[in-house]
Amino acid sequence: MAKNRSFSICLTDIPKDRIIKHKNGKLYLNLTSFDYNEPDQYGNHFSVSLPLTEKEKADKDKGKEVKRVFLGNGKIWQDTDNTQQATPEETDDLPF
Repeated sequence: MAKNRSFSICLTDIPKDRIIKHKNGKLYLNLTSFDYNEPDQYGNHFSVSLPLTEKEKADKDKGKEVKRVFLGNGKIWQDTDNTQQATPEETDDLPF
């Protein structure tokens, strides 16, 4: 049975220098997700953040504290009737 993920991210927390402009003119943002072992207090199953930069990885390897840019979190749900994922308008837990 298929599993779907629905999540929201905070666009205002995205550092502009992390947005990549492709040669086709489109803008991209690399993301990382982390699955929790147990749902958090709000029932979320994973978080979404920016991946570490090469410098941040090197700092972390040297034992320095590195804080990830947290963008949001979400839930994993079963697609029991083989329908497509809900659109944002159909999801009532989004802030907009």
